[in-house]
Amino acid sequence: MNNYQQKFIQNLKKYRKEKKLSQAVLAERCGVSTGTIGNIECGIASPSFDLLLKIAEVLEIHPAFLLAEENLFLNSKSETPEKILLEEIYEKIKIYLKK
Repeated sequence: MNNYQQKFIQNLKKYRKEKKLSQAVLAERCGVSTGTIGNIECGIASPSFDLLLKIAEVLEIHPAFLLAEENLFLNSKSETPEKILLEEIYEKIKIYLKK
């Protein structure tokens, strides 16, 4: 398992628990089985791009929060190259979801 996958799993669990959602409830709201979310959180499976976007939507977070290190977002006034790139990606995702 690579570092990005580990960070994704940590972030997914963190934001799911912050919203007080069980794996079953998250799965239902995303339109997948509970086993799918469980397998993703165990590192057995990886989400599709569409599922990653749906998870972020259900958790009411920017999709980049599922992949990024927390310290990347701590200083919102800082215009780091990473933050600028993530904002560009977010705008493209919003356009994609409107199609």
